[in-house]
Amino acid sequence: MLHIRTALPSEASSLSAVAWSAKAHWGYPAEVLEGWRAELSPTEDSINSAPTLVAEFDGTIAGWCQLSLHSSPIELEHFWVHPGFMRRGVGRALISKVCEHLRLQGVTTLLIDADPNAEPFYVRCGAVRKGEIAAPIPGDPSRVRPLLELEVTVNPETSRTTRSGA
Repeated sequence: MLHIRTALPSEASSLSAVAWSAKAHWGYPAEVLEGWRAELSPTEDSINSAPTLVAEFDGTIAGWCQLSLHSSPIELEHFWVHPGFMRRGVGRALISKVCEHLRLQGVTTLLIDADPNAEPFYVRCGAVRKGEIAAPIPGDPSRVRPLLELEVTVNPETSRTTRSGA
């Protein structure tokens, strides 16, 4: 059974491991992944200071996310689902919980700086591409990260937006 709860600061290394596995799932070279290690790793301080949710599936950490409250609109700082739990509703449940949290705070829009491989997921949840950020890596000098916005009034659990040509 899937359960979403607030993260504990003591889980920082476990959350980092999930992020690392999720990012590695997309086939990035090891040296590129290593360069992203700090960006993939929450700290005890960030867990204490920013809303951080954990999705557990039968007691195992299946995914997690963290919001950055220092931007306007508020940004999805981290969003990771372990590859073993992808396509099992974990991501959609996390996004839905984030939207619920933001609606209660009076927030209407969530900014998402996404990995290119994750864009289809976010679009299916109702997000719309608003731009892109150059993000070249060795072997892919034209790589960009999509910049997306999600209206938190949209229910990601029921949104099934499709992209033409995807």
